[in-house]
Amino acid sequence: KYYHYYNLFAQIGLVDEKNRLLRDKDIVLFPRKVNGKFVMLHRIWPGIQIVQFEKWEDLTKAFWEDHIKNLTEYILLDPLYDFEVNYIGAGGPPIETEEGWLIIYHGVCETHIGKTYHAAAALLDLENPAKVIARLPYPLFSPSQKWEKEGVVNHVVFPTGSALFGDDLYIYYGAADKHIAVARVSMSQLLSELKKNVTHGKT
Repeated sequence: KYYHYYNLFAQIGLVDEKNRLLRDKDIVLFPRKVNGKFVMLHRIWPGIQIVQFEKWEDLTKAFWEDHIKNLTEYILLDPLYDFEVNYIGAGGPPIETEEGWLIIYHGVCETHIGKTYHAAAALLDLENPAKVIARLPYPLFSPSQKWEKEGVVNHVVFPTGSALFGDDLYIYYGAADKHIAVARVSMSQLLSELKKNVTHGKT
């Protein structure tokens, strides 16, 4: 998959004898250090990768060169289900729960109406966030309202942040790249549903 996207960039002139450019997006930081390290998610098409480091000064050119050369070792999630078959990317900062780190991300699939962006959810180990515990095999929510289906970019729900009030998890998202919206879900029900979908080593 990663070689496929590398070739796509080559076709549009972003790769030549002097340049090896990768499209890196959707960077989010965990809200606290884990085992003494900062933890960060980012997206080099088509999956989500994880980065862990002790201090910001560690992020040198050599650090990133090694990270890119060994990128497959840092893949946290790759597209797995039909609704996210094209590519995925992190949303807001992970949410710490007793069950693990909850991440809300977006998944993209190509359909007869063009690309559709869905919201999705996964659960990471609390002490080892590089380990995926569970992952919903279906979207958390998808474009359904007219203002989610029609806009600057059609058929988009793009989660970017969240807030937890009691058991109510509010997920803030961009709708069709034109509006800002919020969806509410029960945190306990979401975690319960995730625990029904343990990954068994799949990412």
